[in-house]
Amino acid sequence: MKNILISLIGKGRTSENILKGYVKTKYRFRTGEIFETGFFGSALWKYVSHKEKIDHWYIFGTTKSSWSEIIYALEESKRNNFYHLSYEVYEAESTGIAENLLKTWEDALSSEIPGIKLILIDPFNYEFFSEFLLKNLPDEDLKIILDITHGYRYLPLILSFSLMYVKNFKSIKELKIYYGALEMSENNEAPVLEIDHINELFQISTAFELYRNSGYFSELLKNLGIHGKENLYFMIEMNLRPRKELKEVIESLKKVEKEYKKICAESLIKDLTPLYSEEYLEDRMTKRAEFFFEKKQYLKSLILLYEALTIIILKKAGYGDLTKIENRRQKVKEVYIKVLPEDWMREIFDNLERVRNSSVHGNIRETQPIIRNFEDFNDLFKESLKLFYHIRKTLN
Repeated sequence: MKNILISLIGKGRTSENILKGYVKTKYRFRTGEIFETGFFGSALWKYVSHKEKIDHWYIFGTTKSSWSEIIYALEESKRNNFYHLSYEVYEAESTGIAENLLKTWEDALSSEIPGIKLILIDPFNYEFFSEFLLKNLPDEDLKIILDITHGYRYLPLILSFSLMYVKNFKSIKELKIYYGALEMSENNEAPVLEIDHINELFQISTAFELYRNSGYFSELLKNLGIHGKENLYFMIEMNLRPRKELKEVIESLKKVEKEYKKICAESLIKDLTPLYSEEYLEDRMTKRAEFFFEKKQYLKSLILLYEALTIIILKKAGYGDLTKIENRRQKVKEVYIKVLPEDWMREIFDNLERVRNSSVHGNIRETQPIIRNFEDFNDLFKESLKLFYHIRKTLN
C-alpha cells in the first residue's frame, strides 16, 4: 500500500514581529510526541515518516504561500545546506514565487524528503484538485493522510470532496485526517486532532454505496462490526438458503446502536429478512428479482423472475420434485397452457420468456415488438410479478 501525504500551505499569520510566515508552535500528537514548527505539515511529515514510509507528499499552495517554511521538516542538523535557497524562496514569496524557483526548491528538498512535490494552484480553480489527484495518484492500494490545517479555509473542503469523487477511480483504502489546532493551545502546546471518525464515515459510505448500487453487502457488514461473513453473499447468489447465517447476521444488525450505523443496518435487515423468512426457492428468487430491479440491474432481475415463474408453474402443474425434470424450460412449454388458463397470463409469460431468451443470447431484434424502452420493460416486469403472485395465491 502506498502512503500519500497531502498538505495545504498558506501565507501564515502576521503580527508585530512577524510580517509573514507561520508562528512557531509546539504541536502535540495523541501519542505525546511534540514537534515544534511553523508549518504544521512539517510536524505531520516527521510524525508519520517516523512510523511508516511516505511515498508521496503533495503540498498545494499559491505563489505567495510560505513555501520556505518547509525547511523545518528537515532535521536541524541538515538545514544549513538549505538556508541560502530557503532565504531566496522567502524573499520571492512577497511578490509571488516563480514556478522555476519553486521547482528548484522542490528538487533540493527531495534529496532529504523523497516524493515531495510542490504544486502551485489558483485558489479559484476548484476543479484542479480532482484533476491532479486523478492524474497523479498511483494505481494501487492507497492510504491518504490529509492535512487540513493551513490554506484558505474553503480549500480543505474542496480537497475533501475531490477525494470523495476520486475514490471511485482510485483504490483508496484508508483516509486519515489531521488538524493542528493552534487556536486550542494550552501551556504553549497545540493539540493535533486526528479525526478518525472521518475515515470511519469514509469507509462506511464507500461500502454502503457499493451495496446500494450492486447489492454486495460483505464490505458493509465489516464496517458495521460483523466479520467473517464473506461467503454469505456468495451462498445467496448461488440461490442457497443459508438460514442459520442469515439469522445470525440479522440479529447482529439489530444490535447496532449508533444512529449513523443503525440506518445502514436497518436497510440491510429490510433486504435480508425475506431471504431468511421465505421458505420456497421461487419466493426468494422473486424477492431478489425485485431487489435487483430497484438497483437497476435489469438483466439479473429478468433472469431471476423468469426462473421463479418456471418453478412455480411446474409446481402448479403438480411436479413436486423438480430435480427429476431434465429440461425445465421444455416441460414448462408443455404444461403452461393448463396452468395459465387465461390469455393475459400466457401472453405475459410468453413475452417474458422471449425477452429473457433474446437478452441472454443478445438477439435484441427479436424483442423489438415487446421492448422498445425502459417503460416497456418496467411494464412487463410489473405484470410478470403480478402473474407470479397470482399463481402463488392460487397454489396456496
